[in-house]
Amino acid sequence: MHCDDKRTLFVLKQGIEETWEELKKIDFGNEDLIKKLSEEIQEYFEYKNSTSN
Repeated sequence: MHCDDKRTLFVLKQGIEETWEELKKIDFGNEDLIKKLSEEIQEYFEYKNSTSN
């Protein structure tokens, strides 16, 4: 895996963690943030899988 790929995965993971923390603070009461988290997780794994081939 190239260092740019690792950096991209790090940034994607960081976004997931930030959204998760926001959701925890508001007791998971925002449907838009839940959707955003789902999309971020999907994007992370799609990118991760595309770089491991």
